[in-house]
Amino acid sequence: MNTKTTLAVCCLLMAAGAPGAARAGNADASVGKKLDALGLKYEVDADGDYKLLFEVENGRSQIVWVRSPVETLGNMRIREVLSIAGKSPKPRNDEEVASAAVVATAALLDASKKKLGGWVLKGTDDTQAFYYVAQIPADASGDDLKSVVVSVAKSTDGFEQLLETINGSEKDKY
Repeated sequence: MNTKTTLAVCCLLMAAGAPGAARAGNADASVGKKLDALGLKYEVDADGDYKLLFEVENGRSQIVWVRSPVETLGNMRIREVLSIAGKSPKPRNDEEVASAAVVATAALLDASKKKLGGWVLKGTDDTQAFYYVAQIPADASGDDLKSVVVSVAKSTDGFEQLLETINGSEKDKY
């Protein structure tokens, strides 16, 4: 191997980074360092967010994202940790509206039992999705971040199971 080839290979390896390291230019490296220190496996998605897959109960799993962007409120810096419980088409008739109201009520009742986080409904023209979102200090410790990520995974999976029953949707999709 000549010097130019060796240099090119070294540059490619450095750009690829270590396993689990942030690959997207807009990923918040402080999150990756905390996850690495905890030994948690993750990947960085195209948005620069950290995507983790957690085993929950009964052989089920749940995807959780730790968002890289930080929002501010006064002097507070806030980061979102979120997971999706399910998607469904937007209601188009009275029966579908009634079913959606039952799901929304269940989400509100579920959120009232949680210490941190709540349900968010995000939609497009055709579909809507239920996300469980916890907003935490951007500089939360690694241990606190792990507690939140695990809590979000468990909270979301429980509601995902409810949606699977109500909507007859695919099992353990998220």
